[in-house]
Amino acid sequence: MLLRMLLGVISISAPSALAVWPQPAEIETGNHVLWLDTALQATLRCDNGEDQFHDQNYLIYKNHLAQILDWMSLHAQGFMDTVQSTFTDKSRNGEVDFSESSIVEDAVRDTLSAIHGSRFVPWKLHKRNTTFEPDQSAPRQYISRLQIQQRNCPPPERFRPSSFFDGDESYEILLNNGTAFITSNSSIGTVRGLQTFQQLFFAHSALSGIYTPFVPVKIADRPKWRHRGLSIDIARNPFEPQDLLRTIDGMAMAKMSRLHVHATDSQSWPIEISSLPELAQKGAYHPSLVWTARSLREVQMYGASKGVSVYLEIDVPGHTASIAHAYPDLIAAFNELDWSTFAAEPLSGQLKLNLTDVDTFISTLLHDILPRTGQYTSLYHVGGDEVNLAAYTLDETVRSDNPEVLQPLLQRFIDHVVGTSIQFGLRPVVWEEMLLDWNLTLPSAGHENPTAQTLVQVWRNSERIEEVLQRGHRAIFGDYHHWYLDCGYGVFLDPYATGKSPPGVPYNTSGGFSSRLKKPFLDYCAPFHNWRHMYTYDPLAGIARGLQEGVEGGEVLMWSEQTDSQDLDPKLWPRVAAAAEVLWSGVRDESMLEAATSRLGEWRERAVVDLGIRSTPVTMTWCLMEGGCNL
Repeated sequence: MLLRMLLGVISISAPSALAVWPQPAEIETGNHVLWLDTALQATLRCDNGEDQFHDQNYLIYKNHLAQILDWMSLHAQGFMDTVQSTFTDKSRNGEVDFSESSIVEDAVRDTLSAIHGSRFVPWKLHKRNTTFEPDQSAPRQYISRLQIQQRNCPPPERFRPSSFFDGDESYEILLNNGTAFITSNSSIGTVRGLQTFQQLFFAHSALSGIYTPFVPVKIADRPKWRHRGLSIDIARNPFEPQDLLRTIDGMAMAKMSRLHVHATDSQSWPIEISSLPELAQKGAYHPSLVWTARSLREVQMYGASKGVSVYLEIDVPGHTASIAHAYPDLIAAFNELDWSTFAAEPLSGQLKLNLTDVDTFISTLLHDILPRTGQYTSLYHVGGDEVNLAAYTLDETVRSDNPEVLQPLLQRFIDHVVGTSIQFGLRPVVWEEMLLDWNLTLPSAGHENPTAQTLVQVWRNSERIEEVLQRGHRAIFGDYHHWYLDCGYGVFLDPYATGKSPPGVPYNTSGGFSSRLKKPFLDYCAPFHNWRHMYTYDPLAGIARGLQEGVEGGEVLMWSEQTDSQDLDPKLWPRVAAAAEVLWSGVRDESMLEAATSRLGEWRERAVVDLGIRSTPVTMTWCLMEGGCNL
């Protein structure tokens, strides 16, 4: 009774627990109601006591909200113009004033705008025909202040990605009366706290306001791993910038921190390189599908504003056949009829290993792309997977498929790319093959310069993760048996119409070999990996405890042979969100699935209603309304 008097709030029938996703480290909730004041005052204070930000009425930013929420109705370049305008409100000498302090200010405004603009009514989370909303005609108690206390507030200087993204992501939320408190140690911690704060509220079905039914609320939270990533291949099928912007919104709501863009591959080169303009002009599928330098910059800036580091992979020396459309002399074994001898998938072709012109090309490419992308991320993915030995028998500079001949040439090549990355202050990421299959020497985890600590991405199994760790390198996981999102949709290839291969397949034969594709035409990584399978993946299984500190996190991966803009969302969500909780909250197990279904179900409804994400359902609506379906 005393608590009720102190709180001065209304009690209603509400869910027993706040369904925050991903699950916080510590959470306590009540069952009282507070409404959000439309004129809420937001203040950011630092430990020195100075107010860094004070907004007495966020409603003046309604036009900013409209820009964010209306993206679905805009074309790609039009949306780029809209996003650009959000980052050029302040400028110095015509340059964008993009900094940690501006990110936090925008995050506060965007969060409050998004909460008040929400239309999410959680009817699916309650039994049918029950009264779960507060009486809109009853007296209301309001949250009228949001006070953010941040220990380390940076000066309003140009954005430094390593400082921001490597900051302490922990935060605390306290809400028990008219003032909500968020405390953090860094700007990125404040952003994470705001992302949780947004999940405390619901829209009333009568559109009479926004409320939370869980007061008092106390949350203390921190992530298990720093690298919580999603990789998207934008080269094999076409994607547009707004696809990634929409994806970043979903990632932010699930507290993911890294968007790995596999930007080029053998099939197409969609990104503009100003110093090598013919790459995209000739290598993209269509002129309308070229990602300009500006559009890439805006995607990176938008990601940073949401706490997501957007970093590129230009895979080399394999997966590079698209370069031949502009620079044919740089590529060996280009578009061979028997592609499967010379590549992992059509079309064949990879950079020559012992050609001065290739070295010049790589230097020009990296000196173009690294300085400008490095303004918004501290990572660069070198690639290095699936290097084909046979292709180098057709490389006139090598004429060999002997690993002993190729290894020193590959070492020199990768040294060039990795060294240039480090030169521009970007930490190199490589696929596991470079270390484990080719035994290349890479800057190790013991290097005194953190930028030079090569991060090795492991995609095969936990045994490979342990081997990477044993060799002194740090690792990120993403086992294709569990976290590949393209699995289970079948192969994208067809058998020969006659059932037999033509002359020249296999290489230098008269053909006549039976097609290797047979019913039911399953892909190499089938079956489909449903969200429960992904949620219960243990990336640390079998890895010695003493080595686990070297794991920096992981990525869930979307290869795009059979995915494009039209079906990206349902193939990503809610499975990416399931992986996000593993990465934020730690390894999950089967005993957690029932509770996770309800929480993830609520997250999915928010994503559909408020973000416009076309996510597949987590479960049947009846199961959500009845509290679960078990067997």
